[in-house]
Amino acid sequence: MSIVLYGLVLSVALSAVIVGTLYANPRLLLRSYPPAIKRRAGAQTASERKKTAIVGVFFLLLLIGIPAVSTRMLERAQGGDIAFSDAFLNAFGIMTFFNAVDWLVIDWLLFCALTPKFLVIEGTEGMAEYKDYRFHFRGFVVGTALAAAASLAMAGLFAFL
Repeated sequence: MSIVLYGLVLSVALSAVIVGTLYANPRLLLRSYPPAIKRRAGAQTASERKKTAIVGVFFLLLLIGIPAVSTRMLERAQGGDIAFSDAFLNAFGIMTFFNAVDWLVIDWLLFCALTPKFLVIEGTEGMAEYKDYRFHFRGFVVGTALAAAASLAMAGLFAFL
């Protein structure tokens, strides 16, 4: 239950950050766009890089913080000790829940299928890469590997400290 609940909380929070950022200025998430779109859009300005860094810090705090809080609560529920495997599975499950929502809802549904005007970067209108489902699947695979690495580190901290 903890994984589903916290996975949902993480998904809603990070989806709001992503969609809100895209709505405000899609160039702030330029790193997440397919390479051809990035090339045509051009490099970020200094101001955009600064804003991207601020959004990135907030994103990472949520991405790590919510699974950490959930794992801490699970540890307390287990009497103050948590097995490495329990800590890993909890954190990985929550991050993977979000990764799947990001891939299926934000990337495939919003970005590829619907492609609302607010996420299309000026000068890249009509590019076929906005419908590149394979690019976003690869992002899901990379996200899964990163979630595993982060979850291993988090589990190590909880189980051995």
